[in-house]
Amino acid sequence: MYVIHAETGQKLQATISKLDAKEIAQINKTKRFDFNWNKEKSYEVYKLTAAGIDEPLGLISLADRPDDIAIEIRLLASSLENVGDKKQYQRIAGCMIAFACRQSFKAQYGGYVCLKPKTDLKDHYRDIYGFESTKLFLVTDGANSLSLIKKYYEDQE
Repeated sequence: MYVIHAETGQKLQATISKLDAKEIAQINKTKRFDFNWNKEKSYEVYKLTAAGIDEPLGLISLADRPDDIAIEIRLLASSLENVGDKKQYQRIAGCMIAFACRQSFKAQYGGYVCLKPKTDLKDHYRDIYGFESTKLFLVTDGANSLSLIKKYYEDQE
């Protein structure tokens, strides 16, 4: 898994690791991410980091939904310097979504991942990541989830 420096095109090895409540509180203090991540402490919160960069580039909160046979992406955010046209690194959201898809397959959910997007991001999730709408949620599963894993998680080029 890797992210790409937007200016130079350099690929940096990226990793995703679980955060504990203390780390979440520290991240909230930095003001580098939208949302109050302390509200996510009862869920699994992960950070995406890249080689040579101490601060997280992205955060994702996941909820296991065994009754729905799905992993829900509750929150997904890139750090403020990695949002919009002037972002420093590319592929952050894609790597985190692919991680959620991978977790779904590990849980025997067939890659089924759902999320409730902000209205202005619905088209982005559909166009870029292949999510489909169920009106309440956007979802990915099966072949599309495998494609995301291959592109963002396993691709080491």
